[in-house]
Amino acid sequence: MRIFMRSKDQGQWRAVDSAVYLDETKLQELLADDPSVIPMREIRQDAGTLIVAIREFGLLGSGKTDIVTFSAEGDIAVVECKLAANMEIKRQVVGQVFEYGAYIWQMSYSDLDKRVRARCDKSLTDLVASKAGDKWDEETFRSNVTDNLSNGSFALIIAVDAINDELARTIQFLNRCGLANYTFHAMEFRKFESGDTEILVPHLHGPSIEDRPSAAGKRRKWNEGDFFEAAKTELDARKFDIVQQLFEWSREHADRVWFGTGTQTGSFTFHYLSKREEIKGAISVFSVYTNGQLAINYGWLKSQLKTATLDEFHQKLIAINGLKKIPADFAKFPQVDIGDAFRDEQDFAAFTSAVEWLGQFK
Repeated sequence: MRIFMRSKDQGQWRAVDSAVYLDETKLQELLADDPSVIPMREIRQDAGTLIVAIREFGLLGSGKTDIVTFSAEGDIAVVECKLAANMEIKRQVVGQVFEYGAYIWQMSYSDLDKRVRARCDKSLTDLVASKAGDKWDEETFRSNVTDNLSNGSFALIIAVDAINDELARTIQFLNRCGLANYTFHAMEFRKFESGDTEILVPHLHGPSIEDRPSAAGKRRKWNEGDFFEAAKTELDARKFDIVQQLFEWSREHADRVWFGTGTQTGSFTFHYLSKREEIKGAISVFSVYTNGQLAINYGWLKSQLKTATLDEFHQKLIAINGLKKIPADFAKFPQVDIGDAFRDEQDFAAFTSAVEWLGQFK
């Protein structure tokens, strides 16, 4: 490929020299500094621009992936960088990026956030909030990340300076022989220089949204009908009945029941709405998912309520037999199976009583 450039006031085109990455670290730095050059909107429906990249993300037993990157909407891309001169580009790198994807598959949000904090000394939401703008919705972000982790809905990307035939064919085979939640791509980042000007020419190898419209699913806003239709197919009769009871109780006692936007797993969240100036946004108490998980949203409550209030709320919850193992870590969003959480009517009554008690502090 040859690139030519000129100034608008000059008629002469001049060739731009191809630039060489000195090592894979340089390509990694380029993408980590500005992950938006990865065209996520060409890869999957409704994907957002990637804005936060975590380098050398530690994966126990699997080394470290070069980059894990996130959009403000909660999309996740796992990126491994390799130069064409590296022989690993032919085989090993494919196994590496799938191993990394498998490792974070079904990881909890709290575990993911713990690894981000260990690497960056900041929470994932703090990193995203600093770049996402005023209209960013933290609850939607966390819900979508949780859903993507649960379903393995990632973009797996091998970033290279130049594609080779073996890698291109492997990508074509893996994407065409069956559909999956993940998508697998190579991104070619050819670099050119002219004086003080640098030119980056990204080229996507792998399916675009037109090629695989159903591969990763489309983000959706759930509603009551869709939620219970999905829950009925996933849950046994007892768990489904508990979810119905908890929803009906929430509709009577919450200031707002908020439905999530997961691609495959639906959710509803119990919200109190506060008029106090020191409390920003809705008070998100708990969430229920179509797969039968109950999440206690300590991670949001900690920024809105006093620690003493959270401590007392926590004591009320762990007095319930099915919730006694919930950790007193208010940076987390602990989840339990809803069938285990509510073993009888007394458990249900104790839980709803604790949530009602919390309402006095809104």
